Amino acid sequence: MDKPIIQSQSVLASDLLDLIGQDYLQALSDELGADKWVIKLQTKTVFSLLIYSLLESDRVSLRSLQESYSSALFKAVENLAVDAQTAHSSIRDRLTQVNVTYFERIYQRVYQLVSQHYDQPTLARYNLKRYDSTMIQVFGHLTTGMKVGNSSNNKRQVKLTTELENDFCVRMKFFDDQPHLSEETSLREIIQQAQHAKNDLIVFDRGLKSRQTFQDFARKNTQFVTRLNEQACYQVLRAHQPLPVIEHNDLQVLSDEIVMLYSDGKKLVQQEFRLIRAKVKTSGQQLLFLTNVLDLSAYLIAYIYRQRWQIETFFRFMKQEMNLTHFVSHHQNAIQVMLYCTLIAAMLILVYKKGNAIQSYKKAKIQFFKELQANVILEVLDLPNGVELLRKYLAHQARRS
Repeated sequence: MDKPIIQSQSVLASDLLDLIGQDYLQALSDELGADKWVIKLQTKTVFSLLIYSLLESDRVSLRSLQESYSSALFKAVENLAVDAQTAHSSIRDRLTQVNVTYFERIYQRVYQLVSQHYDQPTLARYNLKRYDSTMIQVFGHLTTGMKVGNSSNNKRQVKLTTELENDFCVRMKFFDDQPHLSEETSLREIIQQAQHAKNDLIVFDRGLKSRQTFQDFARKNTQFVTRLNEQACYQVLRAHQPLPVIEHNDLQVLSDEIVMLYSDGKKLVQQEFRLIRAKVKTSGQQLLFLTNVLDLSAYLIAYIYRQRWQIETFFRFMKQEMNLTHFVSHHQNAIQVMLYCTLIAAMLILVYKKGNAIQSYKKAKIQFFKELQANVILEVLDLPNGVELLRKYLAHQARRS
């Protein structure tokens, strides 16, 4: 099936939610036996509650999940009894025991379907994959984590190392052990574990700088673009191509050469790379771009590296709007469940934002949820007893308020 060009048509919240499908959620639960011996808070309901709450609020907690469960709209979404309610402690306990595979499978389904139906390469011949990590502080007595710096107050952090492919597809890996504090370890691991196609082009920053890793990428035909420190040592072998005549608005290419790099031990790494030296016109700052891609112009290589900053924007969105800096539970099982649900909700919003030409992540999230609310109300009203049912839901909520 051809991918729709989403820039030229609107995308409905209902279409995106249909990527998951209620029938699929129930069938998956049956397949995994996820609700054996569970009467209340079945896995499908837990998933819907988490997605609903993540879309509704930027500060999800056990208490807010309890309130969402009791809301008229959520009861209508899940077709719950008018007087249905649960305790925040019950939600906490369920999150620590619920089958993580259920949420992982839904995430994989959404990732695949978004990739098939919406995502488009940023460049004509390449799928652009950006890699970076973000740190989240946690309380040391509640969960394991990494010690960062010389802090003596037992503050710990965990790392989320992320792959953002083109515009919408997100993979994220959770690390809480000290060895993965180094980007040399975490970035290399997530890149090497990914399945890279011939047209994939990976972009990462200077946190990953091992010459051996660069050599491994080149030998495995993994195409990459990164930056080097200005003090990097290398040996020039030959010029790559004549400098372009057309001047760029803010960047001037100074050289474009095929080189070999020296390792930290000053040993020459026996692998050819392309090194582009450029200067920012306004500040005079010199930049070194390293790549093994030979068929793109020097300016386009610089542009590709600049696209890495979109993952920084994505991190701000996840932290400010998607509850990423706050764990509703510090149990490992609950953290994994929340991460999968957060990534699912984030991918839906990313598609919705671009498909409807919305500039702000916050506005896209608000508009998505409002559309969801309207759709639920319309679906209830379409039922034979819809008006009476909706009245009962709202009246019960009003009494509780």
